[in-house]
Amino acid sequence: MDVLAEVMSLLRTKGQLYGRIELSAPYGLEFPGGKGICLIVTRGSCFLGVDEHPILPLVGGDFVFLLTPETYSLRSSLETRLRSVLAVTTPEAFHRSRLIEHGGGGPPTSVVAGCFTFASPESELLVKHLPPIIHLPSSGPDATPWFQSTLQFIAAETAQDLPGSTAIVDRLAEVLFVQAMRSRVQSSLLTGSPSWLRALGDAQVGEALRRMHTEPGRAWTVAELARSVSMSRSAFATRFRQLVGETPLDHLTQWRMVRAASMMRESRPMKLAAIASAVGYESESSFGKVFRRVIGISPGRYRLNHGLEKALSG
Repeated sequence: MDVLAEVMSLLRTKGQLYGRIELSAPYGLEFPGGKGICLIVTRGSCFLGVDEHPILPLVGGDFVFLLTPETYSLRSSLETRLRSVLAVTTPEAFHRSRLIEHGGGGPPTSVVAGCFTFASPESELLVKHLPPIIHLPSSGPDATPWFQSTLQFIAAETAQDLPGSTAIVDRLAEVLFVQAMRSRVQSSLLTGSPSWLRALGDAQVGEALRRMHTEPGRAWTVAELARSVSMSRSAFATRFRQLVGETPLDHLTQWRMVRAASMMRESRPMKLAAIASAVGYESESSFGKVFRRVIGISPGRYRLNHGLEKALSG
């Protein structure tokens, strides 16, 4: 089983609004965050600031995902003072025009910007260890022709605003997100903070993750997982925690609850006892206690809330 593919199927994004930001130097705009942000530089260059993270220079063809910034900014130079975007336009005006224009008339920079949320409410369990800034530069090893063509297609769809363009941009941005995750797996094994994404690049811990994700209902122990990847129990537990940032059984419990929540959303006729058994719990009551602790509400309330949400949106 492809762990990344399955995780990404549960991390499906929902785009809410895409538009263009047309800037001319000198400029410096600060934007509110609170949601996922997608940025594509289609022309020129700029400096991206995200909360307290180091400033990131961007050029045409660069693609950035910001998972949940408090604020972010775009400026023409490091010396340029920032101005709130709310002093330039209003949210209502941007919703109508899908366009922000600002600057002093110098060299231009064009950015396609969008905000998104994740489709499933328990996605936070999968997102919490991901890097806050995911940057795919235009000149890096992941800058394949199809990738750059996809960026150009998104820019064209956003500029034309034809019927159905929002759905097209939403789907294409999701493809870029998967590509960004794949590039992180390939490049982050030796660097970066602990995360399940980083661990996928390790032969033994990545294989253990694959086994857990393939058979969440199996009565796994740390010793059994270690044996399955030809490691001692202590060495496996230590390396797993170093790479993933949590113990094997903590990760397994969270994955079981994410899978259970997905099953409840996808198959309402399926009894809770059957879902509990499928993710490794002998009784519905023991499953319910863990689900409430990890997800924050009872399985019954979760199913009811999802049913109401689906009815209202449908």
